[in-house]
Amino acid sequence: MVPDDEARLDRYDELIQRHANKHGLEWEILKRQMLAESEANRWAVSSHGARGLMQFMPATWREWGEGDPHDPEASIKAGAAYVSFLLSKFEEIPDLKERYKFALAAYNAGRPNINRCLEYARQATGAPGFFQDWVDAGKLPGPWQKWRVASQFLSMVTGRNAAITMQYVNQVMGEEEQ
Repeated sequence: MVPDDEARLDRYDELIQRHANKHGLEWEILKRQMLAESEANRWAVSSHGARGLMQFMPATWREWGEGDPHDPEASIKAGAAYVSFLLSKFEEIPDLKERYKFALAAYNAGRPNINRCLEYARQATGAPGFFQDWVDAGKLPGPWQKWRVASQFLSMVTGRNAAITMQYVNQVMGEEEQ
């Protein structure tokens, strides 16, 4: 990578660190997520209409963002808040690194899709499928709490888009395979 490219990719580090710290997030993961989403292009617009550094869809931006989604600080601030929220929604995943994988998958594919994926994974590994049934049964741990196990069921929910989500999670987590 040439020095100019490195400087372009690092120019938002202070913002990322500040907002990640505010939410107790690992800033390096948030940075890799921003790079996966927009390649540090604040003006990025996806073919689906997602905008800005953290690639918010308009409806999600209305809920989590303030101001212009192309404003780097606004986008990073909203992205950190949203990732923190998603991490809080997967508390049944005890390992933080694994929980990040589920939260990132939800950021990419939608939380309802990842919840359905978890339902199938729980059922396939002998646990009650529905979350509340699992809670009522005593919250027994299982292999479904690992992304590499649960992600095997993602295609049942999102079809061929499952490969995109799995690649996204691997890229952001800095892993070759889950």
